[in-house]
Formats: sequence, C-alpha cells, structure tokens
Amino acid sequence: MDKPNLLKIIEKSLYSLISYSAQTVTKRTIIELEKMLEKEKNNDIAHSQLELMLENISYGNKHQIPVCQDTGTVNIFIQLGESFPIISDFKGTITKILAQLTNESKLRANTVDPIKFQNPGYNSGLNTPPIYLELIPNRDDLIFSILNKGGGCENISALYMLNPATGFDDLIPLILKKIKDAGGKPCPPIIVGIGIGGDSVKSVFLAKKSLLRPIGTRNRREEVSNLETYLLKQINKLDIGVMGLREGHSNCIDVHIEWGMRHPASYPVGLVVECYSHRTVSGCISKDGEFNMGYLDRDYNFKKKESERN
Repeated sequence: MDKPNLLKIIEKSLYSLISYSAQTVTKRTIIELEKMLEKEKNNDIAHSQLELMLENISYGNKHQIPVCQDTGTVNIFIQLGESFPIISDFKGTITKILAQLTNESKLRANTVDPIKFQNPGYNSGLNTPPIYLELIPNRDDLIFSILNKGGGCENISALYMLNPATGFDDLIPLILKKIKDAGGKPCPPIIVGIGIGGDSVKSVFLAKKSLLRPIGTRNRREEVSNLETYLLKQINKLDIGVMGLREGHSNCIDVHIEWGMRHPASYPVGLVVECYSHRTVSGCISKDGEFNMGYLDRDYNFKKKESERN
C-alpha cells in the first residue's frame, strides 16, 4: 500500500480507538465489578454504588458517550515494527485527532498550562499528550494502545527510591499506606500498577504500562505473580470501601506488576493507580493497511478479539 493511503488509515484508526476508549470500560473490568456487586449484596451502600457504576458504564457504551465526565489524559502507547513501511508524524496526527474529538465533545478539554493555568481547549500542547514509543524487532505492523487516565487516580501516582539493601521488604508497607491514605480520591475500586527496578523514569513507565495488561492476568515470574496476588488481598482488607465510603471491602480490582534490572546503588519503585473506569483499547495496522481492534495480552502482544476488547 502506498504511504498516503496508509497515513489515512492510521488517522482513521486513531480516531476510532480514542473515541472508543472514552466510551468503553474493558469487559474484564465489568466482569470484576459484577462479582463485587454480588459480593456486596448485603451491604446497601457498597452495593448501590457498584450498581450505579455498572449502570453508568452501560449507558455510556449504549449511547456512545464518555462513561465518565473526566475523559482523562489520553495516553498513547505505540509499538512500531521495525519493518513497518513508514514512520509517520504520529504526534501531528494524534494532535489533530484529539482536537477533532474535543470539538465533537467526545473528549473533555483536559490540558492546562501549569504556569498560566490556561486551557487551550484542544487536549494537546507542549509535551502533551503522553506518547510512549517502542521499536519492535522482527515485526512489520503498527500497534496503538490507548489509556484514558483520569486526574483523580493519577494524583495517587508515586515514585519511591528505596534502600537497595531492603527495597523489596519495604515495598509492601509503602504501597499499602499510600493506598489507604488516598481513601476515595482515586475512585475505588481501583487497579494498581507497580514498576520495580529500572531507573526512576523506567519504574513509573513500567507501572503505567502494566495497566494495559488484561485484568486477571499474572506476571510470568512466580515471585512477582505471588506479590500481585498478596497485595490484591491486602488492599481489599483495608478500611476504604467503594468510592472511599468505608462500606464493604471492594477496594481493588487487580494489581499488576512489571519489573526491570536496576543499578546496585538504587531501588526505584513506581506506583500508578487506575480508577474503576478502566478505559483502554488497542488496535493493529498491518503493512497492507488492514486495521483490527483488540487488546494486549499479558506479554503485551496484540490480540484480535471482537467479543472481548480486553
């Protein structure tokens, strides 16, 4: 396929993915919320809150409108196969699509100048939106993954530079304290992303990237998988409750952890929290211009699946 037509497909695909993501909570998240609804059937307050969440998600999906008034900061993860025919002006295309969707009221204008507190009204600007590019060897396709990151849950993000001698042991109490102190700010039940190792920037990136992994999947490394399961249980024992109302124990939907090698003198840990309105979707464009919508599996490979986006 010639480059001009392929660029048009990229633009059309981004429009579809970003608009779809704002309107849809992943199916696996909905399933977990439904399980919590059943678990909290004897707690009127927790049950009613979960019921409202599910009704709201259903309404947004049915009417193709945002499932939350905060459509978040649109994060774009790009996996570019080294043999894909073109390296496009992705930032320019993304900026154009964000402005169009904002003008169509499919996204709320969520970018503000941090110095002058001015909102330009088109969801982009200097160093915005967040775009993360990975070059993938031995691939000839292009994958976009969209994550709508709400402001309330983003405020719980943290970077810890732990003692390299005791870092792993210090990690658990720090995470539990942070989430307990946050209470209802991140709109629980939440999804917790944690990045262990790398450097300061890499650990936070790994934490955010982990949110793309399907709900219910565990890290392939046994020690990390066990830590995910343990933290999930411990977070759900905290006195937080749905929406921080201290009713019930449906605090956390899942915990995802990714890791990387670190410097001997440092032990970075990144924490990125997602609210119950977990909005993410992926799309793959082949070198011939075929577009498919789907999700990333636990190894961050694209999977096409029409009946279950994530």
